[in-house]
Amino acid sequence: MQNPTRLFASFVRSLPAAQGRRLRRNLLFVSLTLSLIAVLSIISKANAAGGAYTVDDAGINAPGECNIDAWYQNGRHGSSSSVVSQDCTLKGLPNVQLGAAVQHDRDDGDSETRLSPQFKAQIFSREDLGLELALAGSTHFAFNRAHAFDGVDLNLPFTYQPFETLRLNLNAGWTHAYDDGEQNHRWAWGTGVEYDLARSLTLIAERYGQQGGEQAWQAGPRLHVGERIDVDLVVGRNLTGERDQWLTTGATLRF
Repeated sequence: MQNPTRLFASFVRSLPAAQGRRLRRNLLFVSLTLSLIAVLSIISKANAAGGAYTVDDAGINAPGECNIDAWYQNGRHGSSSSVVSQDCTLKGLPNVQLGAAVQHDRDDGDSETRLSPQFKAQIFSREDLGLELALAGSTHFAFNRAHAFDGVDLNLPFTYQPFETLRLNLNAGWTHAYDDGEQNHRWAWGTGVEYDLARSLTLIAERYGQQGGEQAWQAGPRLHVGERIDVDLVVGRNLTGERDQWLTTGATLRF
């Protein structure tokens, strides 16, 4: 039987040079992220979270709990995004989750960093019916622009859980963005499904878009490493324009 390390090395060498570089960068990001989380996990307990997925669920952290999400997305044509996000629910505000995300994008030699304060407030929750409804919003600020304000998003996430292993998510929202100096207002929507195939594995798929704007899908497995760490491996594709494809790797920590 061949050594698994040699088999993997042979597989990487067989890929086109660009794909091989993207795979190595994603694996390096996962390794560094898991190393950091392994240290923090001694005092933490992790569950599923939104992570790199665009379609949100209506759940929030329990009072006094926080989560950290980190992911790296590598596009087919050399673009990339790195994101670190943290959200917490304070004991004094048990129905509101507050947080912020920092995102760094690179494309064709240009780069941009954004800070996005965000919130999610639970409006309705009936565990016996498997129904949850929330209001979520975020504001975006660009660090390296003369015009720092970059836009705002509002969203109504709705989650229905007909079975213990199945969750259906529906999003309806509105986005205001500055695109190359032009202000755009668009309605946004998204649908997602999460299925717990096993105790350590959840399969996730989503389809989302904006009125007159981006249309895309993403899907992949979410690996539950014990009860403390979740790891996402996500593939996605834009359904408009050049139909770009991407690979995303990420991890979630809750404490």
